[in-house]
Amino acid sequence: MLFSLNMGIQAQSVQRQGNTFTQVSNKKKSDDKVTKTQFTYTDKKGVVHPVYLSSTGKAFIYYINKKGEQKRRYMPEIGKQINPKAYKDKK
Repeated sequence: MLFSLNMGIQAQSVQRQGNTFTQVSNKKKSDDKVTKTQFTYTDKKGVVHPVYLSSTGKAFIYYINKKGEQKRRYMPEIGKQINPKAYKDKK
């Protein structure tokens, strides 16, 4: 009985396309609704990066970490100038 209580029930999203049902991942994709802006950012090494806006309107750049993986670096100082509405306090 304890074993059955430990098993978590996971909600699944399913979409119907004609006679076929497809499971849809509930995880958020990292590249959902990313918008490239006209702005660029030059780091201290002189590398020029394009500035992007996330789906929530936050500004970020892509960079390659030491492991060779592409990551996002959020830039609130830039974002506040590009899209100040995304950085207002929610009170």
